[in-house]
Amino acid sequence: MVTDSEPAYHDDEIVASFLVTAANEPAGPTPKDDRPADLDAIINGALTVLDRVEPQDLYLPDLAPDDQERVDQFLRRGRAEATLQSYRSDWDLFLAWCTERRYRPLPATPATVAAFLTELATSGFVPAADQFTKTGKLRMRRVPKPLTRATIDRRLAAIVFAHRMAKIEPPTSQPGAGDLGLVVGGIRRTKKDDEINKKRAADGDILRDMLRSITGDDLRAHRDRALLAIGMGGAFRRSELVAITVARVTRDAEGLTIQVKSSKTDQFGEGQGVAVLDGPRLEPVRHYEAWLEQAGITSGPVFRKLTPQGRLTDKPMSTKGVALVVKAAAAAAGYPAELFSGHSLRAGFLTEAGRQNANLFKMRQHSRHASIDMVAEYVRDTERYRDHAGKGFM
Repeated sequence: MVTDSEPAYHDDEIVASFLVTAANEPAGPTPKDDRPADLDAIINGALTVLDRVEPQDLYLPDLAPDDQERVDQFLRRGRAEATLQSYRSDWDLFLAWCTERRYRPLPATPATVAAFLTELATSGFVPAADQFTKTGKLRMRRVPKPLTRATIDRRLAAIVFAHRMAKIEPPTSQPGAGDLGLVVGGIRRTKKDDEINKKRAADGDILRDMLRSITGDDLRAHRDRALLAIGMGGAFRRSELVAITVARVTRDAEGLTIQVKSSKTDQFGEGQGVAVLDGPRLEPVRHYEAWLEQAGITSGPVFRKLTPQGRLTDKPMSTKGVALVVKAAAAAAGYPAELFSGHSLRAGFLTEAGRQNANLFKMRQHSRHASIDMVAEYVRDTERYRDHAGKGFM
């Protein structure tokens, strides 16, 4: 039976430790009190005006079912499809956790969510049903392990999103949300070293090694070479790569122009043309044209799934498939596969561009980042030893 009560934590001490971590964080300097002298008069005047305003609730009845359905459709479209897929997976995980712990998932209390997040932070969680095969053997790849700060943040966002879609007050704004906020803050501070374990960027030299490691003249070899070269050359996200169609690619004198219809930072689909330069080292244009010719692709998705036997399908690759290609190529080139991911192609372009002193604003324009600060992170990573302060005496 699922209980509505607060969770009887088996890990009370863990939750408390994250509360203490957040509470002991230095508060910083006290802000200067620079309020205007007549602040009370301003507030009183505002309250007087508010008293004259008629309550609006009388004129805002519940929406008719048809209207509500249309609103809900656009609410869902307000999030990128990749984000929604992640949220669905995160929400399913929370449901499984609540089922095993016998807690109510909807509405979930702040204490329930705090217990869930602390378990993810300390030991991880994999549903019991997923840890074993049908014959009862343990799946080693499904053993629970602590999650990173970013993944835990996304799990929380998925829980909040599910509550809002159900028209229920989320745990982050219920009574008791303050303690949940402190727990989340404690987790973030405890896991602040997660950033050290970022996936490695596939810069120019690494990507050239990866391309050379893919030998052969079969469909898979042609596709994977084109995928790596185009992915790095356009600083593409995995979701952008798998969405490329033949109709969105234009050949010109200096390379390829690829229209990105929508992306993480362009969720309204305004689109942008991405110029993939035809460089002599990575040769993205040659690999692209060789792949299309070998596969006989004239329309539809560019990067397609292949069967295990290597036969072409009409379905686009998955984002997970992109990551697997990157890891396989890294391993074939002699690099540790676990250090690379689908993001390594995008990170590789920015890392190499920073190393070559490319203009920061041009880098941002090409990578389609929302903030130039994000691009600057890649540049800083390449400049640790450039003009080093100890160069003259070390």
